[in-house]
Amino acid sequence: MALLLSGQAASKGIGIGRARVLEVGGVEAPEYTLEPDQIGSEIERFRAAVAQARAGLRTIADRLEQQVSSEVRDFIETHLLMLEDDALVEAPVEFIRGRACNAEWALKQARDQLMAAFDQMQDDYFRSRRDDVDQVAKRIAGALANRESRTLMAEDDSLADTVIVADDIEPAELTGLADRGLAAFMIESGGPQSHSSILARSMGVPCIVGVRGARQMVSEGQLLIVDGERGFALIDPDGERLTRYRERQVEQRRRQSALQRLASVAPRTADEVAISLWANAEQVKDIEMALRNGAAGVGLFRTEFLYLNRNSAPDEDEQYAACVATIGLMGGKPVTFRTLDVGADKQLNLGQDPHEPNPALGLRGIRLSLRFPDIFRTQLRAILRAAALGPVSLLLPMINGCEDVLQTRKLVKEVGEELRGAGIACDPNIAIGGMIEVPAAALAAPQLLDILDFVSIGTNDLIQYTLATDRGNQAVARWYDPLHPAVLRLISAVIDTAQAYGKPVALCGEMAGDTRYTALLLALGLKDFSLHPRGILELKETLSKLHRKPLLALKRDILAATSADAVASVLRM
Repeated sequence: MALLLSGQAASKGIGIGRARVLEVGGVEAPEYTLEPDQIGSEIERFRAAVAQARAGLRTIADRLEQQVSSEVRDFIETHLLMLEDDALVEAPVEFIRGRACNAEWALKQARDQLMAAFDQMQDDYFRSRRDDVDQVAKRIAGALANRESRTLMAEDDSLADTVIVADDIEPAELTGLADRGLAAFMIESGGPQSHSSILARSMGVPCIVGVRGARQMVSEGQLLIVDGERGFALIDPDGERLTRYRERQVEQRRRQSALQRLASVAPRTADEVAISLWANAEQVKDIEMALRNGAAGVGLFRTEFLYLNRNSAPDEDEQYAACVATIGLMGGKPVTFRTLDVGADKQLNLGQDPHEPNPALGLRGIRLSLRFPDIFRTQLRAILRAAALGPVSLLLPMINGCEDVLQTRKLVKEVGEELRGAGIACDPNIAIGGMIEVPAAALAAPQLLDILDFVSIGTNDLIQYTLATDRGNQAVARWYDPLHPAVLRLISAVIDTAQAYGKPVALCGEMAGDTRYTALLLALGLKDFSLHPRGILELKETLSKLHRKPLLALKRDILAATSADAVASVLRM
């Protein structure tokens, strides 16, 4: 009889394959004391291991370049920055020097001390960073032990019909997995918003997380069924279950094929209301998929990829070339370039404080751009020049109020005058929009829409900041709720205000691509969705089955609801 393991659904789909059980990422740490004359050489051994870990991770980052999603690259950059941090790199040296202990023992003490401090912090962001500390420490420990990285990810290793069963998956281990036939992930740790979950979704690979004891229950080579829809796995399924799930896989492929026929169909509700579906993109393959699936244009183009895996910001010509290439691929369809959005868990070395006390509430998004105007001016020059070649808009991340917008408008005006004065073609009248990602911006929507041309609601951060809940922290995952009445009232107020001002409003967070929330968003008045191009066809199908007019009649009851359950009840979710 098949054994069932329960977890949490993290990435949709059904995966069937043989288990590849990964060893724990760490190694045993020997503990011994040193003679006084050994301390200097032990410190050098530790520093060499850190350099080796850093070089290995940098090699992976350089090899990846633009082959993977921004989530993977962002996490790798975070780990590289941690390999420069004194708390993890210099603290063990002090333990070696002060306690005469070997490098492995010193690293373990520094790691344990740092993780204990994170665990006791009240800030959810810092508590969730303990996983990063653990992964980076394991990488250094591996270098100290002269141990090769987990060999599963070797480029010549076929993963056809393989289910990876692991304690966790490092971003650096993901090179080319989806392209080599990977069937699914089963991860012991994390929740639906953890690193592993985000990465699995970005790859389009079925995944369940939080499966405690998975590596003890599953043996290498056992046949597994991973149900990414319901959040469980079956070990050694019987013939009947296997047949049933293979039929579900065939049905899913058939459905995907049927959905492709909607690519040329304009998105409309069942009562013939036209809806605009835009793509979130950052890579050529995203744009190709967006065009293939009939996107109206690019509603959010992430520009961060140009800044990753390097020690300095890209120059104007490089950024201009990337913008022109994107515009050319879109063939006349609109493109909205979001200006540099780093900070929080996407740290780049652009001159900001690497030891910022609270990055989630610190110098990120538009704040960072305005803090370093030379970097911002370079990006604005490139985008304004590219705007002369096609329909382009500018989107400002993490705006907090009118001052952010006014300062940006002033810079745009100055840059436009500089370019025109030099006889360089540009569009100085480019449309400027703002991301509504913090409650302050949502509450200031009337004032912001006086000076913005459009707005886009970023629900990932809006939910996180409204509910003071880190979406990547498993310990508080149940408080991260898109249906929370406070969140819905903010979203509704922004939509209402934009419509009253006669200005476009889109929603570009994960809610836009999750068809569980489509009826809700229609009820709140939304008509523009911006999402990963992979989800456009499914959203078209969902829209075609919904009647917008009766949904709008539910809006008052939705906003009067006092709990997420009450909201779901109104919509019969």
